[in-house]
Amino acid sequence: MLSRHIDLSNIGPEKERELKRLIAIESISWPTVILAGVLLTIATIVYASGFAGALPLWLGCLINAIVGYYSFSVIHDAIHRSAAKDNKLNDAIGYMGLLPLIPYVHLGLFRWAHILHHRFANEDSDPDSFFHGPSWSLPFRWAFIDVHYLFFTLQNQTKVSRKYFHATLRRLAVFLVFLGILAASGYGAEVVLLWLIPSRIMFLLMGFSFFWLPHVPHEVTQKENFTRATTIRKGWEGLLNIALQYQNYHLIHHLFPMTPFYNNYKVYKLIEGDLDRYELAIQKNMHINPDIKTGEIVQA
Repeated sequence: MLSRHIDLSNIGPEKERELKRLIAIESISWPTVILAGVLLTIATIVYASGFAGALPLWLGCLINAIVGYYSFSVIHDAIHRSAAKDNKLNDAIGYMGLLPLIPYVHLGLFRWAHILHHRFANEDSDPDSFFHGPSWSLPFRWAFIDVHYLFFTLQNQTKVSRKYFHATLRRLAVFLVFLGILAASGYGAEVVLLWLIPSRIMFLLMGFSFFWLPHVPHEVTQKENFTRATTIRKGWEGLLNIALQYQNYHLIHHLFPMTPFYNNYKVYKLIEGDLDRYELAIQKNMHINPDIKTGEIVQA
């Protein structure tokens, strides 16, 4: 069965083969590895030149924020173990994405919380429900995704999450000591402008683009209607595929979570006709609120 949530039994053998190819985990996802390598290299250059006084700190701040934002795809694919078939290699790629701005986070902690999101999207049990709320509060919620996940893990401890929680605390303690040494050595401005502010901008952008926007208006739970709880965004693909890192087709990600991020659009185009049989939440162009497209199958 290709998906538990939509009926693809009539797509035909050729489309089925292509779908299986697109959603399969590659031995090594080279686009993800290359992206991770490029981002880590840029961040390294920014830190080195920023601390050496060769790069204006405001420019380094902007570059690192962008680096952090695009690290999302590396981290996210590694969370779903789609960066590589070998788990150790997959996680190593994931840590390449974490290293520029959030090296204190254990990948397993993000993975544990994110899998809960996939299981309970838009429900009270969804850890990402924290990132929905009154408009005035949203920037503050989004800017501290890492802090929320730490508190959520503390409040919802299991045998698995406890291990990752304590590992993250240990890493955080070491990281804070390192930052303290840098600040005490006269590099306080560099710490603030090259790490603190960019990391919060990174989370702010991620919170809007990936935690909040794809589930607007947050009224239907995944359990109630799988294909309506998560949106598809149509239009301006040339711009938005890059700007939103192919999560403008976020429903595809929820249907096939291990699909490499760069294949989401291809999967959507392949099964678009089959998806149209279902009730869908479709965001058009730059619109935030989706139009609800009725289909012959309402409950998915």
